[in-house]
Amino acid sequence: MKKRLLLATIGSAFLTLAPAGSWAQAAPKAPLKYGKYGCTASKYRGGMVEYIPRGSFTINPDGTYFYSGFEKPSKGKFSVDKDGNLLFAGGYFDKGKAEKIDRPDKFFLVFPTIPDNRWTCGYVGK
Repeated sequence: MKKRLLLATIGSAFLTLAPAGSWAQAAPKAPLKYGKYGCTASKYRGGMVEYIPRGSFTINPDGTYFYSGFEKPSKGKFSVDKDGNLLFAGGYFDKGKAEKIDRPDKFFLVFPTIPDNRWTCGYVGK
Protein backbone atom coordinates (compact mmCIF):
# COMPACT_ATOMS: atom_id res chain seq x y z
CA MET A 1 0.00 0.00 0.00
CA LYS A 2 2.85 2.39 0.85
CA LYS A 3 4.49 1.64 -2.53
CA ARG A 4 1.30 2.55 -4.40
CA LEU A 5 0.94 5.79 -2.47
CA LEU A 6 4.58 6.68 -3.12
CA LEU A 7 4.25 5.93 -6.85
CA ALA A 8 1.02 7.94 -7.09
CA THR A 9 2.67 10.91 -5.33
CA ILE A 10 5.74 10.80 -7.59
CA GLY A 11 3.55 10.48 -10.71
CA SER A 12 1.36 13.45 -9.86
CA ALA A 13 4.40 15.53 -8.89
CA PHE A 14 5.93 14.77 -12.31
CA LEU A 15 2.74 15.80 -14.13
CA THR A 16 2.46 18.98 -12.07
CA LEU A 17 6.09 20.01 -12.55
CA ALA A 18 6.59 18.94 -16.17
CA PRO A 19 6.22 21.78 -18.66
CA ALA A 20 3.11 21.44 -20.78
CA GLY A 21 5.13 21.41 -24.01
CA SER A 22 7.03 18.33 -22.94
CA TRP A 23 4.01 16.02 -23.05
CA ALA A 24 1.32 17.83 -25.04
CA GLN A 25 1.38 19.86 -28.20
CA ALA A 26 -1.22 22.24 -29.57
CA ALA A 27 -3.01 21.07 -32.66
CA PRO A 28 -1.60 22.72 -35.79
CA LYS A 29 -3.76 25.40 -37.37
CA ALA A 30 -5.37 24.34 -40.61
CA PRO A 31 -4.67 26.64 -43.55
CA LEU A 32 -7.52 28.78 -44.82
CA LYS A 33 -9.47 27.15 -47.64
CA TYR A 34 -10.32 29.52 -50.44
CA GLY A 35 -13.66 28.96 -52.09
CA LYS A 36 -17.35 29.02 -51.25
CA TYR A 37 -18.80 29.00 -47.71
CA GLY A 38 -22.52 28.39 -47.20
CA CYS A 39 -24.20 30.18 -44.29
CA THR A 40 -27.23 29.44 -42.14
CA ALA A 41 -28.90 31.14 -39.21
CA SER A 42 -30.62 29.18 -36.47
CA LYS A 43 -33.66 30.25 -34.47
CA TYR A 44 -35.40 28.52 -31.62
CA ARG A 45 -39.10 28.53 -32.42
CA GLY A 46 -41.96 26.52 -30.95
CA GLY A 47 -39.69 24.05 -29.14
CA MET A 48 -37.61 23.33 -32.24
CA VAL A 49 -34.52 24.76 -33.89
CA GLU A 50 -35.18 26.18 -37.34
CA TYR A 51 -32.26 26.52 -39.77
CA ILE A 52 -32.56 29.38 -42.24
CA PRO A 53 -30.29 29.56 -45.31
CA ARG A 54 -28.51 32.91 -45.65
CA GLY A 55 -26.68 32.54 -48.93
CA SER A 56 -22.96 32.04 -49.38
CA PHE A 57 -19.73 33.94 -49.72
CA THR A 58 -16.62 33.14 -51.71
CA ILE A 59 -13.16 34.10 -50.51
CA ASN A 60 -10.35 34.48 -53.02
CA PRO A 61 -6.56 34.31 -52.60
CA ASP A 62 -6.27 37.98 -53.68
CA GLY A 63 -8.02 39.13 -50.46
CA THR A 64 -11.45 39.77 -51.96
CA TYR A 65 -14.77 38.19 -51.13
CA PHE A 66 -18.11 37.99 -52.91
CA TYR A 67 -21.36 37.54 -50.98
CA SER A 68 -24.04 35.99 -53.13
CA GLY A 69 -26.94 36.71 -50.81
CA PHE A 70 -30.55 36.24 -51.71
CA GLU A 71 -31.35 39.94 -51.87
CA LYS A 72 -28.16 41.95 -51.94
CA PRO A 73 -25.06 40.43 -53.58
CA SER A 74 -21.90 42.44 -52.95
CA LYS A 75 -18.10 42.49 -53.07
CA GLY A 76 -15.52 43.51 -50.49
CA LYS A 77 -12.13 42.71 -49.05
CA PHE A 78 -11.05 40.51 -46.18
CA SER A 79 -7.96 39.88 -44.11
CA VAL A 80 -6.99 37.05 -41.79
CA ASP A 81 -5.83 37.75 -38.23
CA LYS A 82 -3.26 35.72 -36.26
CA ASP A 83 -5.99 33.38 -34.93
CA GLY A 84 -7.33 32.53 -38.40
CA ASN A 85 -10.43 34.74 -38.15
CA LEU A 86 -11.65 36.60 -41.23
CA LEU A 87 -12.09 40.37 -40.93
CA PHE A 88 -14.27 41.99 -43.60
CA ALA A 89 -14.07 45.50 -45.09
CA GLY A 90 -16.62 46.81 -47.56
CA GLY A 91 -19.59 45.02 -49.04
CA TYR A 92 -22.45 43.45 -47.10
CA PHE A 93 -20.16 42.12 -44.34
CA ASP A 94 -18.42 45.49 -43.78
CA LYS A 95 -16.76 45.61 -40.32
CA GLY A 96 -17.78 41.99 -39.74
CA LYS A 97 -15.82 39.06 -38.38
CA ALA A 98 -15.97 35.35 -39.19
CA GLU A 99 -14.58 33.70 -36.07
CA LYS A 100 -12.92 30.32 -36.51
CA ILE A 101 -14.53 27.55 -34.45
CA ASP A 102 -13.24 24.16 -33.37
CA ARG A 103 -14.49 22.35 -36.48
CA PRO A 104 -12.45 22.44 -39.69
CA ASP A 105 -13.42 25.08 -42.24
CA LYS A 106 -16.27 26.51 -40.16
CA PHE A 107 -16.87 30.03 -38.84
CA PHE A 108 -19.34 32.00 -36.73
CA LEU A 109 -20.07 35.15 -38.70
CA VAL A 110 -21.21 38.43 -37.13
CA PHE A 111 -21.43 41.85 -38.77
CA PRO A 112 -23.17 45.17 -37.99
CA THR A 113 -26.20 44.75 -40.28
CA ILE A 114 -26.82 41.06 -39.54
CA PRO A 115 -30.53 40.19 -39.42
CA ASP A 116 -29.89 37.36 -36.89
CA ASN A 117 -27.48 37.12 -33.96
CA ARG A 118 -24.86 35.20 -35.93
CA TRP A 119 -24.56 32.83 -38.82
CA THR A 120 -22.72 29.55 -39.04
CA CYS A 121 -20.73 29.27 -42.28
CA GLY A 122 -18.93 26.20 -43.59
CA TYR A 123 -16.82 25.37 -46.62
CA VAL A 124 -18.84 23.84 -49.45
CA GLY A 125 -16.33 23.81 -52.30
CA LYS A 126 -14.68 25.90 -54.97
